[in-house]
Amino acid sequence: MTRRGELMAFERISKISETPDGAFVYAQADYETNEFRVVCSGCPSLQNTPHNSSAGAILAASYHAEHDPNQAHVPTR
Repeated sequence: MTRRGELMAFERISKISETPDGAFVYAQADYETNEFRVVCSGCPSLQNTPHNSSAGAILAASYHAEHDPNQAHVPTR
């Protein structure tokens, strides 16, 4: 959680991939708060799914883009 007036410092940690339907997917990390997430232009709620590590978020972004658009088989916390 951030304190009032502070911005979260997420940075992109993976390549930007394109899904078959044209959405863009990539992984982000905030190393100060140890938070990792996947961002997809076609699935705005996806970034609310936390991941355990940067490697997990990168793998989930890749898998989401290529095989599993609704992340039914990607383990999270």
